[in-house]
Amino acid sequence: MTATPVQPQRVEFVRAISRLDATALVVGSMIGSGIFIVSADILRQVHSPGLLLFVWVLSGVVTLLGALSY
Repeated sequence: MTATPVQPQRVEFVRAISRLDATALVVGSMIGSGIFIVSADILRQVHSPGLLLFVWVLSGVVTLLGALSY
């Protein structure tokens, strides 16, 4: 019995990016790099890790309220 070689199906990916994908990439790169730089600057000014967390939470609440106002 002779086996015939089976060729795998060729799969091609679509090279497309949606508006949501592009937005997620930009936001992710801004948050990913900025969170380390800004945290160090804030910590130099407040001199307390607990106060640093409070500033981040307060900033998040203000940002959320600003986003919900539209």
